[in-house]
Amino acid sequence: MNFTKNQWKHQLTQLIEINFDYREAHLEMSPYQQNRTLQNNGIACAVGVHIFFEEEPHIILIERPFSMRKHAGQIAFPGGKMDKSDSNLIHTALRESEEELGISPDLSIHIGGLNQVYIPVTNYLVHPFVFLHDEKPVFKANDSEVNDIILLPFSKLVDPMLRTSKNIKLEQGITLQNVPCFDLAGTIIWGATSLMLNELKMRISSFPPLIV
Repeated sequence: MNFTKNQWKHQLTQLIEINFDYREAHLEMSPYQQNRTLQNNGIACAVGVHIFFEEEPHIILIERPFSMRKHAGQIAFPGGKMDKSDSNLIHTALRESEEELGISPDLSIHIGGLNQVYIPVTNYLVHPFVFLHDEKPVFKANDSEVNDIILLPFSKLVDPMLRTSKNIKLEQGITLQNVPCFDLAGTIIWGATSLMLNELKMRISSFPPLIV
């Protein structure tokens, strides 16, 4: 089924607003199938799940530089910790998206959010906020925080062949065995980002009006 841009915006807004039990989606992609219990005292962070329309919706992801002390080379959404200057966590997501990718807050339409993800190793409590764009944003990547920009179409996200498991080698020389992940033509997406993507994938699959 083909949608106009306005129809996609309406459908995606409904998709994000529906009451959704995220636990299965998160558990499916958690390393060793561990249930990540939310910690209310975790360090508040926010990421921007930016979606633009180019024949179909595309999700904007970034690859972190391999020189970073934490999360080196990992695939992520633009985002970070809440600053004292941020009025709220939505502002955090918008500020970080502008700092890292040059995405204008004025062109980012907030339609809601996915469920929070707690990351035990960093004690981060991540709040994912979803933003729509009528056009593909003009990117101005911050080289110190972004190594590459990855555009993931919805049709690829819902492809069953995208999900697999891999051995993941961490910076400390530790290797995690058989970690659930998405393999995007050799680009491996795992951890918190994969949990959020899997929730979005399951929302799409469980939402009858939205057929990709």
